[in-house]
Amino acid sequence: MERNLILAIVLSVMVIIGFHFFMSTAEKKNTPASAPLTKTEKKGPPGEKSKKEIIPAREMAYQVKIRQAVVDSSLFKAKLTEAGGRFTSFALKKYRQTIDPDSPPVELINAPKLGLPLEIYPTKAPALAIAPYRAQPLNLALKHQAKGELTFTPLNKNPLIIKKIYSFQDGSYLFSLRVQVKNPSDKPFTDQILFRMVSKPVSKLDRRYIFRGPAYSHQGQYEEVKLKKPGSFFEYTGELDWIGYGDPYFLMAVVPPAGEAWRATFRKLNRTAEEVILWSPLLSLPPKGEKEIELKLYFGPKSLEVLKKTGYHLANAVHFGFFDPIAKPLLYALQFLYRYTGNYGIAIIILTALIRILFWPLNHLSHKSMHKMQELQPIILKLKEKYGDDKARLNQELMQLYKTYKVNPFMGCLPMLVQIPVFFALYKVLLMAIELRHAPFFGWIKDLSAPDRLYIGFDIPYLHGIPVLTILMGVSMYYQQKLSPTSLDPTQEKMMLMMPVIFTVLFINFPSGLVLYWLTNNVLSIAQQLMTNKMLARSR
Repeated sequence: MERNLILAIVLSVMVIIGFHFFMSTAEKKNTPASAPLTKTEKKGPPGEKSKKEIIPAREMAYQVKIRQAVVDSSLFKAKLTEAGGRFTSFALKKYRQTIDPDSPPVELINAPKLGLPLEIYPTKAPALAIAPYRAQPLNLALKHQAKGELTFTPLNKNPLIIKKIYSFQDGSYLFSLRVQVKNPSDKPFTDQILFRMVSKPVSKLDRRYIFRGPAYSHQGQYEEVKLKKPGSFFEYTGELDWIGYGDPYFLMAVVPPAGEAWRATFRKLNRTAEEVILWSPLLSLPPKGEKEIELKLYFGPKSLEVLKKTGYHLANAVHFGFFDPIAKPLLYALQFLYRYTGNYGIAIIILTALIRILFWPLNHLSHKSMHKMQELQPIILKLKEKYGDDKARLNQELMQLYKTYKVNPFMGCLPMLVQIPVFFALYKVLLMAIELRHAPFFGWIKDLSAPDRLYIGFDIPYLHGIPVLTILMGVSMYYQQKLSPTSLDPTQEKMMLMMPVIFTVLFINFPSGLVLYWLTNNVLSIAQQLMTNKMLARSR
């Protein structure tokens, strides 16, 4: 029984340590050998070394009247400035900043002082990023799946003429950008065209275990770019599916043309903002020559269902880390159950019940094993008294005892071991799946992705409210421990009864959906335990 106790404690500690290990952002990146990670605080990528050159262009741009074009669809309202044809706002109508339905919509453009997407310019003339344009039309309203175009035509004579044509469709977060590049001179022009954006985390979440930052996909493989210090720099060259910036709930991505090797560079500008630049292949234009580059852009939610329909491997952006193979089936199951229940809380309860049914035989064997171990305690104590000074002989006798009575001393903790991957996977789903963002359950639980708090009119230090669901989970775990067959050693029993206290403290700031899962699991486990106890009592 001591081994059972030790194993139970080890497994509990594994939950705590494993949480910090697997949930951390330190899921090591497999950096391509051809694209080493370099950190620098002094030197940025070529073509970005002269940010000061853009300042005169800003003055040039504002010598003319700069207006804003507006694109209004059923999903978003976007604003683009005639200074560079860049987005100054991209508000998502279906998503609010808080659970208050009257709160402002989520805004994706959040680092205007550092750069607006997309800044488009050749490496030899970065000032063209904010050159003055004329937009046509100024207001583009889209309804009922209608399509529309917004064209930005440059006003000034530049060494390179860059015309931008955005194509939108109502009902889609995906839109295209056709960049028409023309060489107006009598000399050949050779350079690369850069597409730059800067972003910060959109969601106001204090969750250190969830990745927020730049990412890219190549050949269907998703890669996160983890830049720790300001000035850190990373680059990748090859055929890209997409590059962009994402947080747990939202994504801004650029899809380059297929079949060509593009270069992607990423740089951390400060504590929160990061720069993403897409470099075109070398562009060679003869005198008066021109070329068109077409990109696809996705500015919207990181919804697995939406991204799968959108294509371009964008669904790779919904990635739950180490437990992704378990987490995605759980998300699909929750979505399926939600279609019939209309409540993700009820869907979690049903999913938990289905998981319990799946592991019912294993749990039944575990309970039977624990009862047999309890019955063997008097014999085990006698063996300890007899061979207490000879550990090797004691272990030999214990193994023989277990073999004689067909008992596996580790079977009692096996169900908990099996549940650990499900626990971590569901944790990731509840924190990262946008489908569960602001999803209510009932009563005081307004958001299953946030900790549960019942507010009682005054502030409780550190907690602000009462974590009712978490307390119920701790009580259910305590009752479950009391029902379980225990060692005859009171000290060991007290140690085991500390586990509910530890788990209650650990779960206080966990998403209420995860606490609901664990509470439901405890209640169902208690029910099965009572049934098993009755069955064993009848068989005696």
